[in-house]
This record gives sequence, C-alpha cells and structure tokens, in this order.
Amino acid sequence: MTTIKAFARVLTCFTLAACVPTYTLVSPGRVAVSKGAMVVEPKSAWNRVPNGPQTIPRQENWTHNGPLLESITFIGGLVPGEAIAKQKAKDDRQVPPFRADMTPQDLVSMIESYYRIRVGAAVYETTDVRPVVFLGQPAVQVDFSYVVADEVKRLGRSKLAIIDGKLFAMSLDGTALHYFADALPEFEEIVASAARR
Repeated sequence: MTTIKAFARVLTCFTLAACVPTYTLVSPGRVAVSKGAMVVEPKSAWNRVPNGPQTIPRQENWTHNGPLLESITFIGGLVPGEAIAKQKAKDDRQVPPFRADMTPQDLVSMIESYYRIRVGAAVYETTDVRPVVFLGQPAVQVDFSYVVADEVKRLGRSKLAIIDGKLFAMSLDGTALHYFADALPEFEEIVASAARR
C-alpha cells in the first residue's frame, strides 16, 4: 500500500510539472521575435517567458532573473484596432486600441493606461518623453516609474514606432533597485540591433 501511495505521489508530481509552462533559452546571436516581425541580436543569453493568459499574439517577453525583477517586451506589427493588452469588450476600463494616426502623446497615454489598468499601478509617472530612431524610423521613447501592490518601485523605458500603419515596440521594465539599471545597457544594444523582417 505504501509503495502504491508513493508511486501515486511521484506520478502526480510529474503530471503537475508537465503542466507548468517552461521558459526557453534565447542564446546570443540573431533571433526572430514577435512571431517573426522583428529580428534582434542579444549579446547574452535570456529566458523567453512562456505566454500567459494576458499575453497578446504579437507579444514576446524575455527575462534574465524573473519577470518580477526585469523583463523586455517585444510587440511587432500590431494592427489598428488591436490593443497592447488582452481585454474583453465587457471590461469597464480599457487600454485604448492602437490607431495608425496616433501622435507621440497618444502613445504616451496608451503606455500609461496599460500600466494603470492592466498592470495595476497605483502610482505611475512619465519621467521623460523624447524622439528617437527605432527600426530605422522616427519613434518616441517614454521613460516612466510605477508602483504596484507589492510597493516595489519599478522603472520602465518603451520605444514605439508606427511603421506602415502598424505599431512596433520594445520595452524594458524592472525594479528601481538594481535590476532596471543593470539591464538597460543591453536593452539599448538590443534596440540598436533590431530590424524588421
């Protein structure tokens, strides 16, 4: 009886482990992201975060130390009418859907609404907005800080470009204490290496 119970416990553990989404290694070198919408070239290995219920189809997330500490998000080729967040029509609060004619200020507001509505930021502040080049096109860079329920201050940087009527974005966010600053130089290198496919 004891052997059968022990076997049942081991079998249960293996079954549960098989259901847990697994991270996959992203090796240094050229790699396609966001369903092939972009190609980037990381200099170090990253972990591709498994898609969850809140992941939109054109999104991909990477982390070194775990998504609560730092993460890079890629969104490639978002078409008008789609949002940067998964949401239902009946949701009371909605992140505005992307439009091809969005101004830089519209994009800044869209980022803020995403963090306030979907991430649950109780405190959110845009700290800098500036024009940049991303994927060889004029783009906007948004720097921000936010705090969610765990009361840990986090920093973020998003680069957003509208190209051929579609939205392309890369974002880094991480804890203000160490992880954001540690990942920022490589994030900028990955941004610089990005190309459309």
